[in-house]
Amino acid sequence: MKIVGVTSCPVGVAHTYMAAETLEKKCKELDYEVKIETQGANGAQNVLSEKDIAEADYVILALGKGLPGDQLARFEGKKLLEIQIAEVLKDVDKIFDSLEKKAKVYTSGKKVEQKKPSGSVGVLNPGAKATGILNHLMAGVSAALPFIIGGGLMIAIAAIMDKLGLEKVPIDLEAGVVPSISWIFDQIGNLGFMLMVPVMGAFIASSIGSRPAFAPAFVCSYLANNAELLGTETGAGFLGAVVIGLAVGYAVKWLLKINLGKYFQPLQGFFFIPLITFLVFGTLTYFIIGPFASLLMNLMLGFLESIPTEYLMVGGFFVGALHVSDMGGPFNKAAWFFEMGMLSAGVYSWYAVGGVVQMMPPMAAAIACWVAPKLFEEGERNNAVSTFIIGATCATEAAIPYALAAPLPMFSANILSGGITGAIVILLGIERTAPSITILDPVFGLASPAWAWYLALAIGLALNVLFIVVFKGAWLKRKGKVSSTKK
Repeated sequence: MKIVGVTSCPVGVAHTYMAAETLEKKCKELDYEVKIETQGANGAQNVLSEKDIAEADYVILALGKGLPGDQLARFEGKKLLEIQIAEVLKDVDKIFDSLEKKAKVYTSGKKVEQKKPSGSVGVLNPGAKATGILNHLMAGVSAALPFIIGGGLMIAIAAIMDKLGLEKVPIDLEAGVVPSISWIFDQIGNLGFMLMVPVMGAFIASSIGSRPAFAPAFVCSYLANNAELLGTETGAGFLGAVVIGLAVGYAVKWLLKINLGKYFQPLQGFFFIPLITFLVFGTLTYFIIGPFASLLMNLMLGFLESIPTEYLMVGGFFVGALHVSDMGGPFNKAAWFFEMGMLSAGVYSWYAVGGVVQMMPPMAAAIACWVAPKLFEEGERNNAVSTFIIGATCATEAAIPYALAAPLPMFSANILSGGITGAIVILLGIERTAPSITILDPVFGLASPAWAWYLALAIGLALNVLFIVVFKGAWLKRKGKVSSTKK
């Protein structure tokens, strides 16, 4: 038996590679030949060749976002199973047990005649990149993330250089002043932050309407975020990019369905659609979408600034609890999306909540294995070190196996400690301007104050471990379960 597949998640950092590793491990257990292509933050790796696909008995697509039609066309006539990427991490055995029954022959241009599996990302059609608004939004966030990381690191390096005496000296052509390297780094970083919003809008649109939607959404999102051009107090920020990305994407998707005949059809994507979308959405952005989104952003920021700290802590509890409630699922992504919106508007405290809280479930699970080994099975204890290290990079997904083994106590412990820690982050006034290797964010100057960051993390981990030990101990006792250590 030969299995080939593709794994791809919206952010492309953790799920993509963990799912590929899980599929490869399971295939080796079954003595199957396997090759999995990963489409993550590092681009497409281990790419499937025509020979790989031709020789495969089954194709498994484990996706958090769909694939464009030209990539799906590779699997024409093959037995194919499409599943949500999280299903691989939750129960890979179930996937292989039902592979023969659920896999259907893929035919381009037609819907796959099969009952849509639970959690699937939709019917496989050419050009379908993702289904569901949240997946489209996460496609945009995923594309914007390198701009945030790169820009944040450049700004941090410039700040460090400035503190070491290499002051930020701006260029002045009239006076003949040469810019300092710290000023150049700072400008590069700010450019990354400026471009993250139009990039996000463009990728949201192209996730829906494919390549022709990219350019108009980019230009209009840039326009909406330029207060000087709009004549507004502030740019429309994340909110403007979301509205424009969705609007342009769905408009282009509809325009692509229009049949212009064999003579004009070739002009549709690179002439008619740019002409119509630039004209219509450029005008709408300047007069309506941009000013209105800017007004909403100002109102929201003003509202948040007017809320006393004790009430903001309630919000911190809610956002922190959301982050760990499904470990990489839709609630986590909704909380993260809110934080990214605040980040683009220059409000950094909410992004700090996610940075601290998302490290906790895997790190706490690992520490609990060391503190109370009798509560965990041998496989969980053996994976504790790698789980701890992965968790330190903000990849919450490493905690999924521990949570699935004992859902009630583990989810309860994570949600309660995550909520409390989120409130503590707000109370201590911690800010995070961009991500790096999350536990080292303060070291790179991307999170401050450093002492408060590590204090909040320490308190959160202590609470999380305590809750895990207490809740899981009680749960095992009630279930009458005894771990392999006790045998």
